[in-house]
Amino acid sequence: MSFKKCKDLILGIVMLLFSGFYLFYAQQIKTRPKLTPSYASAKIMPTLLGILLAVLSIICIIQGYRKMTSPDTQSDSSKKLDKGDVMAVVYTFAVIIGYILIMPTLGFILSTLLYLFLQMIILAPPEKRNYALFAIVTVVFTAFVFVAFRIGLQQLLPRGIIESLLGF
Repeated sequence: MSFKKCKDLILGIVMLLFSGFYLFYAQQIKTRPKLTPSYASAKIMPTLLGILLAVLSIICIIQGYRKMTSPDTQSDSSKKLDKGDVMAVVYTFAVIIGYILIMPTLGFILSTLLYLFLQMIILAPPEKRNYALFAIVTVVFTAFVFVAFRIGLQQLLPRGIIESLLGF
């Protein structure tokens, strides 16, 4: 059995273990008592993300097991990586690091708008880039997340220039 055939299985197991540790520590988050009763607290998003990671890990394990036991000798992992794929990963990490660095200064709204737009440009093939659609999706998604956290979950997001001008 070659490593190439069982790497998805190994990755799934490692990520499932990681999600278990993540969920354990997500439950250790201390929250303050609220004035109004609510199901939402600082634990809700980390818990949901941990559950999502566990589900995706289980799917990866199942796919890895199927790939490992399949008689097919040609697998997707045996194909050579394109230079564009590698650069997309590098650019994605760079944009994520930039997002983290500018969030305290620009706040949630501006930094998220910029991050999502750049990420869509990175991931879309050059012939299918639709900048107007990217801008619309970015604005709608950012507004939805902002309203969901501020009003629905009653959680504060990092303030920036826009939030200060709007009084949020």
